[in-house]
This record gives sequence, C-alpha cells and structure tokens, in this order.
Amino acid sequence: MGNSKSNRGLSPSPKFTVEAQYRSAIGVDVHRDLLVCCYQEHNPEKNEILTEMANFGTKCSQLMEFAQWCANLSPDVIIMESTGVLWRSPYEALESVGFTNKQLALVNARDVKAAVGRKTDAEDAKRLATFARLGTIKRSFVPGKLFRDMRLLARLYKKTVDNFARTKNRYNKILNSAGFRASSVFSDTNGKAAQILLDAFVFGSKEDQAVALNCRAVKRLKASPEEIQDALNATCNPVILELLRKVKADIDSQRKLADEYMSMLRQAQAPYEHCIELLVRIPGIKETSARLIFAELCDNIGEYFPDAEHFASWMGICPGNNVSANKSYSGKSAKGNKWIRAALTECANGIALSRRGSLYKRFLGYKAQRGHKRAIVAL
Repeated sequence: MGNSKSNRGLSPSPKFTVEAQYRSAIGVDVHRDLLVCCYQEHNPEKNEILTEMANFGTKCSQLMEFAQWCANLSPDVIIMESTGVLWRSPYEALESVGFTNKQLALVNARDVKAAVGRKTDAEDAKRLATFARLGTIKRSFVPGKLFRDMRLLARLYKKTVDNFARTKNRYNKILNSAGFRASSVFSDTNGKAAQILLDAFVFGSKEDQAVALNCRAVKRLKASPEEIQDALNATCNPVILELLRKVKADIDSQRKLADEYMSMLRQAQAPYEHCIELLVRIPGIKETSARLIFAELCDNIGEYFPDAEHFASWMGICPGNNVSANKSYSGKSAKGNKWIRAALTECANGIALSRRGSLYKRFLGYKAQRGHKRAIVAL
C-alpha cells in the first residue's frame, strides 16, 4: 500500500486547451491621440504565442504608418473598440490599404471589458488580440463608407430638428413670461397665421397689427380678431423684445439648416431611391423617416444579419431574455441602435395619433394588454 504510485498528474497536458479560430490577430486600443496595438501570432511548432507591441499617433501620416504596419504583418483579423467616433479614422486607414470588413472587427466596449484593477492600455490591446484570435467576439454592424457618411448627415439633421423644437418651446415660454398669451388663441403657435400675428404684435407697429388681423390666413382662425388682440396686446421691456428677436432668428436659422441637411441627404441617397420608395410603402413611414432609417442601414443588410430576429435585436426593439432556474422574468429591451429606434418609434406614434387603419386597431389591442409605451414598441 505504501509503495503504490498514482498516475494522476504525471501525463503531459497541452499548453493550450482552447482551439483558436484565427492564427494571428491585432488588437487596437483606440484613444484620441494614441493607438496602442498588439500583434499576436500562434507558432504551432513551439506551441507558443508571439507578441509584438507598437504605439502610433492619430495624425494623418501616423495613421497611414499604422495601416502600413498592419498590412506588413498581414493578420487574419484586426479588432478595435467602438469608442464614439474615434474608431472611424483608423478603420478607414485600414480600408485604404486593402483590409475588408471581414478582416476588420469593431466590438462594443461592454463585451470586452477588463476586470477591475487589470486595466492598462497595453493589457487592453493584448486582451482584444486574444479575443480576436479565439473568435469569441460579437462584431458590430459597420456599413460601407458611403453609408457611414449618410449616418453623419442623418444624425446631424435629427439633432438640428430636436434643437429646433427646443428653441421653439423656449420662444413660447419667453412670450408667455412677457405677457403674450399666444397659446390661448392659437392651437399651434408655430403655424403660418400665428407667426404672422406674433411678428406683427411683438415686433411691428399698430399699422402692421391691423394689416395682419385682416390677412386671409388669419381669417380662418377660430379666435376672433378682438380675442387675438386682447391676448397679444402686451407691453414688453425693450430688452425682452431684443431677446425675442434673437431667439426668433435662431429658430429661422435652425429651420434653414435642417432643410439644407435633408437636401444633402437626398443627394447622397440619390442612387438608392428605389430603396427609399420601398420603405415609404410601409404604412406609417413617410419620406423623411424612410431616409433617416435607410441612412442607418445599407443596401445589402441581409448579408450582415442571418434573420429578422437578429436584425430586431440589433435595433433594440425586441424583448430581452431574463431566465434563471427555468423561471422567466420580465426582460428589458437591449440597447440597440438608438437612432433607428427613435425613427421607428416616431412612426409608430404617428400611427397611434392617426386613429385609423388596421395598424391603429392592432395598436389598441397592444395598448389594452401592455399599456401605451409598450404598445408603441410592439407596433
């Protein structure tokens, strides 16, 4: 008994037990002024990992030097985090030297997050390279450069429209604080007739006010001329009048800027008008919404998503999974593409406000079961 020997632990074990999907990879930790790169390659003869580190700046010449360094190493895959918009310039530099979207992988930072206390730039780059070699990465959807430029235009248009709406609300608040009760006689203080009267009473003379009250557009209003004059005949401080002029000019400027952005987006999407026409055929989607939606996608979207379920998950308009111990709990929707989700939500709200059609009846059914907000997402 005492001389018996156990074979446990005596047999040689391989150094690496996980099969790597790629032989070589480059991980890039992207910063505003610095790219920290790690190249890893598996040497099958010695069964070891060869590692090379390099740092590059982010100026144009330095980006080309970085792209050439990657091209000389010829890795199977290059991975980087989607850090805001900072990834775009190194990504496009790599595209310029021949790398395709199959070789370039953009990942969400939450999927490759480092453990607390183990984060440095070099460690981040090594970790990215290791994840890339093993193939345990969830690639982000990255369309072609033309569609990335469309995204910039569409998102800038949406932000300008949002600023335009906020400035209009600010203008109405200043009017109310100065004593001009426009909302009591106008259903829409930004309508054509309302703007004619407001300009006349706030900035014009008595003659301008009389002319405005006799305007054809004003005569269609439900409020009588006496009611309108009583609501708008306020005395205002000259400083507040100047402030109203500034805000009004800001509204006009933002409206013009939004129209220019949409014109540029139409020009960029001119080769894809057939796709826009197909989107407009969907009930509830008009031209502007169709252009904003298409700018977030591409003309060959089926090549990036295997089925409609994955596509809906990417947009963030489907329920999440929350199952533990064979028990299902309420699952929040995933954080998808907020821009396309906002456009679709706006279209669904339009259907809900239209109060007609088969989709409106379906919305009422969802609303009775789950409430207004969840019914909008379901629609």
